[in-house]
Order: sequence, then structure tokens, then C-alpha cells
Amino acid sequence: MLKRSPLKKFAPNVVHPVGGKLDPDENPYSGAQREVLEEVGIKVRNMRLEAVLLEIKPVQEMSNNWLIFHFSADYASGEIKNTEEGKLVYLRDEEILKQELFPSVRQIIKKILNPKDGTIFATFIFDKNGDITESKNVIDACIV
Repeated sequence: MLKRSPLKKFAPNVVHPVGGKLDPDENPYSGAQREVLEEVGIKVRNMRLEAVLLEIKPVQEMSNNWLIFHFSADYASGEIKNTEEGKLVYLRDEEILKQELFPSVRQIIKKILNPKDGTIFATFIFDKNGDITESKNVIDACIV
């Protein structure tokens, strides 16, 4: 997980999976590999799709919705580095649950940590305060 820099405008100090935006014509799998290398300096292997989230208006000042792909992976090689994005933190499952997490991750983290739950598909609608509106969320699982 990445502890976001306190200097970040959006979600400073929040613990969040390593990630970023896809480059043009880049698929989510290779984009995730690239982002991990750029943000923390390591290569990963054995990537597994854990969740696909649709976040509707997560930042009210922006008109974009976000489609997010969460993967888990194993370390392959490289030296960990800190960047302007933040710092890589190693946490056991029970430690992750105690962290300040982005609201959508907070909603699904127990399902991601349970391998029996399969891949999670979820939609979250955010209000003007950046909180998830509880009444319109959908969480489904593709059990393996």
C-alpha cells in the first residue's frame, strides 16, 4: 500500500493501493505494472484482479467519473523508493483495516483481503462533501 504524501492536494496521508492513470492505448494490467515501477521502484509478478470500481463524481470540482482497477501482486525485483506520491508501507491485513483509507477502498477492503470473495465489482456515488452516498451503492462479487 502507499501512504500518500502529506503534500498531496487530494487525499493527503491516506493509505491507498499504488496506482495512477492509464496512458493512451494502455490496458489496466500493464498500466498497473508501470505505475508500481514509477511510484515505488519495484517490479511485480503474479498480478490478480481484485476489484473494479466505478466512482461517480468522487471529486466534485471535476466532471469525471473514475473507473478503478485494483490488483494484488507479488514482489519480483527492484529497490523501493519514495516519490512525490508517497511512501510504500507494508501492512498485515489487520493493520490495513486500521488505516485511514479512501472511502471506496474502506467499503471493499475486507472483501479484497478475503480470497474466497473473488473479484469485486462496485459502484459508489459521492456527494458534494466527498462522502459516499450509502443509498445508491452496489457491490457484487465474481466468485472463483
